[in-house]
Amino acid sequence: MAKTMSWHRITLSRQEYESGEIYVLLGAFRAAYVARNGPEGMAMFGGWSDDETAFLVYTTPRSVRHITPILDAYSAKQSKIPDPSGLSLIYGDESGFSSFEMGFEA
Repeated sequence: MAKTMSWHRITLSRQEYESGEIYVLLGAFRAAYVARNGPEGMAMFGGWSDDETAFLVYTTPRSVRHITPILDAYSAKQSKIPDPSGLSLIYGDESGFSSFEMGFEA
């Protein structure tokens, strides 16, 4: 399944997060990032949902072509650009968070 150049969201339940699934996801993302020599704009951000029942992981549009198998494995959903307040960089190149507002790569 082809992914378009947009933000994607992976939702981990509190139980998945607490059992360490975030580290599995981080390891997979980091391996893709390193294997591709740290592409500019490739990043993963995360934060708790408003009701704190889920940990939401967002991947930048420039990550998509490098992590499609990860997005598929975690049933990632396309998403609008997330509100950066309440999000932290999990891994990658956080420079230019706002440069991704258009949802496509130049």
